[in-house]
Amino acid sequence: MKVFDLDTARETIVLIKPIIEEINLKRIELMEAYERLQEEEDSLEKMYLESHVRELDKVIDSLFRKIEALGGVIKGVDPILVDFLSFHKNRYIWLCWKEDEDTIMYWHELNEGFAGRKPIRILEEDL
Repeated sequence: MKVFDLDTARETIVLIKPIIEEINLKRIELMEAYERLQEEEDSLEKMYLESHVRELDKVIDSLFRKIEALGGVIKGVDPILVDFLSFHKNRYIWLCWKEDEDTIMYWHELNEGFAGRKPIRILEEDL
């Protein structure tokens, strides 16, 4: 697993944001296709929609794998939460990012989750 410093993790967020946007667009498309599938009565159209839903699922999954290939660890999908392993003061921590945040502004211990997030400034004060 890749270990990030804060600057590198923040640079990686810039690469991840367009992937997140694409995931969210595909999710909307998936929801619309699924709704149409539930209402569709024509069997041929149902088969097409079922195939389309499966394909969208695959695309979304591959987009999440792209984030992981960049070193991010998916911690949540709605909203999308991505953590980056980091090392600070002789211990590993998570640098934590949520999809609606501009950059990484929080971190937490390895054994803590989203609820344990602390402001990045605490880490910066320790430098």
